[in-house]
Amino acid sequence: MTTPAVVLIVVAIVGLVVVAMAVQSLITTLRNLRTTVEDLRLETLTAVAELRATVALANGEIERVDTLLDTAETVGARVEATSRLAWLVMRKPLVKLASVSVATDRGARRLSRVDVPLDAVEPLEIESGRSVSGRRSRGSRSSTRRDRRAS
Repeated sequence: MTTPAVVLIVVAIVGLVVVAMAVQSLITTLRNLRTTVEDLRLETLTAVAELRATVALANGEIERVDTLLDTAETVGARVEATSRLAWLVMRKPLVKLASVSVATDRGARRLSRVDVPLDAVEPLEIESGRSVSGRRSRGSRSSTRRDRRAS
């Protein structure tokens, strides 16, 4: 055997050892990766199961809220119909009551009104219902109303 052949065999053996070490490192890395993937799968399955339970609970709550909203809409519609019916039934009596109230108030004011004589500062000359200044006096206006009521 020649020297170059021995060198070549040594280099081949060293190369083979390096490749074997690389393969061993790859095998160790793959085993670690496999255990990591298995742990991740177990945790993911647990998380997915919890998510499914949460989604099922949320769906139940959504159904409950939906039922409550439907009930509230039904109650609102009934209240609206009832108030509309109550307004239709009570409108005429309420209008009559309001008009009686206004008429009673006006009558009470008329009955409680006291005609107070006015103190004139300066007497005015009255010509055919008008004062010299062109304005009617307060006394002439109320007496004109009394004259109209009497006739």
